[in-house]
Amino acid sequence: MDVFAELTKPDERTLRFTSMGLSLGGLLHQDDALAFQRSQIAGAVLTDAVPVDLRKSFERLRYQHSLGVVDYEQFTVVADAAVGLYEPALRARFIEFYRGQAIPFTDGEGRLQPVTSDSYDDIAKHLRQRKLRLPDGSGEPRPFGGMLTDLLAWARQHRLLRGQRARQGENAIVKMRNYLAHARPHHIHTPVDATLELRALAEFINQLWGVATVGGRCYPAPVRCETLAVGWNPTTGVQEFTRAENLTPDEDPTTRWILYRGVLDGYEAERFDSRYVTTRVPTQYLWGPGAAADAVAWLATHHPASDEIDPIDGLYLVRHHGNHLYLPQTPQVFAATPSKQRPGRWHLLRADVGNDAFACVRARVSPNENHNSCRCPVERLARGTWNRVHTELRQIQPTLVPHLPADVRAPSPMRWPRAVEIPA
Repeated sequence: MDVFAELTKPDERTLRFTSMGLSLGGLLHQDDALAFQRSQIAGAVLTDAVPVDLRKSFERLRYQHSLGVVDYEQFTVVADAAVGLYEPALRARFIEFYRGQAIPFTDGEGRLQPVTSDSYDDIAKHLRQRKLRLPDGSGEPRPFGGMLTDLLAWARQHRLLRGQRARQGENAIVKMRNYLAHARPHHIHTPVDATLELRALAEFINQLWGVATVGGRCYPAPVRCETLAVGWNPTTGVQEFTRAENLTPDEDPTTRWILYRGVLDGYEAERFDSRYVTTRVPTQYLWGPGAAADAVAWLATHHPASDEIDPIDGLYLVRHHGNHLYLPQTPQVFAATPSKQRPGRWHLLRADVGNDAFACVRARVSPNENHNSCRCPVERLARGTWNRVHTELRQIQPTLVPHLPADVRAPSPMRWPRAVEIPA
């Protein structure tokens, strides 16, 4: 028996994973399988700012991922090892953050107990000997024990990590790390599991060093917002969607057009609402509805510019009045709320998408829900009357400019009702 040939024999289980999904009727050629698996982690690359040792550890996982073509269980090794690399990454970032200066620890009496070291092991040893505190991003001293949970909290306090859904993922990392370290039974991960773990780890590490991931799932980079146009024909019901720059004056005059700033996505355009957040990334109403010729004339006069927006950690305002709960609004629209629409209890939340903010408030105001068990991926910032919440909002966004747009919605079956009824 040729031992080397046996070691390099493709694993049939891996060959069944294709770009079209799991294949039960055929197998990929080994070269195609290797190319496919490598393509799945091609974007999982660390920025050059990450320390060399950490990048080497990550590259080892990428190499082991490729070995899954001949040894399926390498995917399990990669997925588990990726979970174990979060703490070393945080330790390395902690050391780099304070490099060249003493770490300003304080004791329980508030007395300064500075520590200077380029080795996190030395710092951890020092922390085991005494209970110390460390200033957060605002300068408030907080207990710091040097463990994974402490490092994650520290990174959040200094805004090295972002996103509300990612925050929940970080909590899951702690549980998974502890599970693998203390109670791991034999288990098998798929190539998909290993791929997702590597991608998530790459996003996490890059974010620690200030680099967001373009198109990322956990820590996405800012997205480009353009001037877009959505039109509909009242007679035929036909809808159209395009960049505003593509509009011409000779379009069908019976088609009504709306101009707005948002992310290029025809599916989301069908949900457009000028007053409420009904899309993945909030939109901004600009003009309409009207004929294409009038839209082109408006564009020629106003020249709206494209910009970028952070797709996560947005601020949303949700109104609960009587037995109705309204969809989220942006701070600009909320600040311009007419007096007759202000009564009720308002909620100010930070969330990655408006749906998360709405679901959280709905869970808390519904009599059939136990709001104490709410684990929605949001940060609840304020609640109360419109005046009270507006005051809190101004503290967060002092340069906020109110903007009350025309009351316009795309006439599509995809649009959502603006409010839901909450049982008394």
